[in-house]
Amino acid sequence: MLRIGPVQLDSPALLAPMAGHTDLPFRLLCRELGGVGLASTDLLNTHSVLREDPKAMQLAATCEADSPLCMQLYGNAQDPLPEAALWAVDHGAKVVDINMGCPVDKVAKKNGGSLLLCEPDSTIRLAEKIVETVTPRTGVPVTAKIRLGWDDDCIVGPELARGLEQVGIAAITVHGRTTKMYFKGSVRHEGIADVVDAVDSIPVIGNGDIKTAQDAQDMVDLTGCDGVMVARGSLRTPWLFRAIRAKLVDGIDLPEPTMLEKLQVIERHLDLVLEHQTERMALHRLCSGIARYGKTMGHVKPLKEAVRTSTTSQQIRTVLRDWMDREQAIASETSIASVA
Repeated sequence: MLRIGPVQLDSPALLAPMAGHTDLPFRLLCRELGGVGLASTDLLNTHSVLREDPKAMQLAATCEADSPLCMQLYGNAQDPLPEAALWAVDHGAKVVDINMGCPVDKVAKKNGGSLLLCEPDSTIRLAEKIVETVTPRTGVPVTAKIRLGWDDDCIVGPELARGLEQVGIAAITVHGRTTKMYFKGSVRHEGIADVVDAVDSIPVIGNGDIKTAQDAQDMVDLTGCDGVMVARGSLRTPWLFRAIRAKLVDGIDLPEPTMLEKLQVIERHLDLVLEHQTERMALHRLCSGIARYGKTMGHVKPLKEAVRTSTTSQQIRTVLRDWMDREQAIASETSIASVA
């Protein structure tokens, strides 16, 4: 099983930090479905969390069931990253991750992210400062999420990972693309394998293009990584983590959830948003998210349209319940026919 410093994980499948998606309700949904070894918050701005801005507090919101939790911070040497890391520990983080791989302009061109790949030496010194501030005092490990490099002329993943390990970073997650690739093209397994080879003893977690349990198995087989981090693939299949754990740990291929089970997952997502956030957020999350869920459900255009045009959470629930009743009726008819 995957271990990050003193934190022993129950699964080698991790939920990635994703801007606009990995809020508390979604993390809890994935955890309830099973197989999540570690889940991360949305990207957290150092200044915002220290000021405790309302939006930052919503992004960092957690609860007892949301554990073990990783909080991911972004910034550069001019930002209060060490202080923000201590804040994260005080607010429930069992792991603190430093974003060194986000390609989005808002992060990469101003406050760090992939920009940190361009100056490995200064980035390693920054990481050392954060580790020295956090780990001896709290025992909480600091990790880093990187990309292979800025572009094909600046591949620094192995060099950076080696230096980060030497200053006490407890684990490296590497997305198998360069910054300039953004999310285009195929993940480069050989690049991740080079990072695995560059470190001595810390775990390396592979990230990129993991949409199925077999993708996770291929990532491990082709790179030698110690675990996998799932990002966009989880938005349409939050049950993916349990399938990955079953595949990697037990060697079992789990069946795809039924249509009824998928509808129940969507309703549970609605329940969790309403429990921890607001009616407005429930409409936003479900009306936009139904398109992603729908991609796994076959021809369900009427369902997607009915949810998308709902104006209250109760309307969404009514739509889901109607479809669940229909699925249960089909299952009952099939059962009777098989007995006959």
